Amino acid sequence: MAPYKRKSDRMTFTSRMMEEAKRRLEARESKRKVANDLGINECTLKKNLRLAWFRLHVGDLIVLTDEMERELAQHCKDLNSMFYGLTRKHMVKVAFEYADVNGVAGIFNNVRKSDGKDWLKSFCNRHNLSVRNPEKCSVARAMGFNEVQVTRFYNNLKSCCLEKKLSALRKFNMDETGISTVPNRTPMVITPKGKKTVCKISSTERGQTVTVVCCMSATGVFVPPALILSRKRMNPLLYKDAPNGSFPLISDTGYMNSHLFIDRLRHFVKHTKRSAEDPVLLIADKSHIPLLTTCSLVLSRESYNVSYSD
Repeated sequence: MAPYKRKSDRMTFTSRMMEEAKRRLEARESKRKVANDLGINECTLKKNLRLAWFRLHVGDLIVLTDEMERELAQHCKDLNSMFYGLTRKHMVKVAFEYADVNGVAGIFNNVRKSDGKDWLKSFCNRHNLSVRNPEKCSVARAMGFNEVQVTRFYNNLKSCCLEKKLSALRKFNMDETGISTVPNRTPMVITPKGKKTVCKISSTERGQTVTVVCCMSATGVFVPPALILSRKRMNPLLYKDAPNGSFPLISDTGYMNSHLFIDRLRHFVKHTKRSAEDPVLLIADKSHIPLLTTCSLVLSRESYNVSYSD
């Protein structure tokens, strides 16, 4: 939403200017002289003095006090920290209910029972808030991300780095993600007004998910990724123009399994040149622990000396 621009010069005076005008008028100064000195229209000054309206309504209309807004903003931040952030629609309704409880909801829309978009934008600007697209997070992952678990992880990481004397070059983080062969979102296109259906050509209507296993060190050194397709037979044409050094893999489901994870670790050891004198630390999330229970025995027989900690 673009910043609001005034469309007229009405109500350009402030409450401070009107209080100053009242003080000077009480000192027996003429209304015309006071209006000219303060830059206020004389008729406007007379009308406001007659109605005594400027005491409460001069300047921007205040809906919620500063204390109320701080409490509402803190409530919004608390919900966001618990992964239950409010959407625009819910936020304006919560603000209306909060104002209604405090008896100041008369200025809001009583039909929709919500505040307006302009109020929400100005509220976010005043309290350093923004509207963003959240990432999906499971309940198990949210429960595991707490101070005790994070402290335990960094303690294990510190002790391992000190014991093995690992530099940043030998610390790698591995994770996997799913990428569709057809983009989920297409960019907007220019089309004639009034057209009901707007389409854009793609290879297929539904894409196929490709699992990409990436690995990078703390210094920014990448190990070539592993690409997993859902197939029964390998076809080299499917990996044409893939990133240089990519490791092609296939599975029935298109996802990682224990056998593919062993091959991926061998590929990792091949590119990192791991040895007993120059060890490497590989960090993976808990979703790989069931795979590690099988592959750790296999790799230990091959003198890789792989160990892990949850």
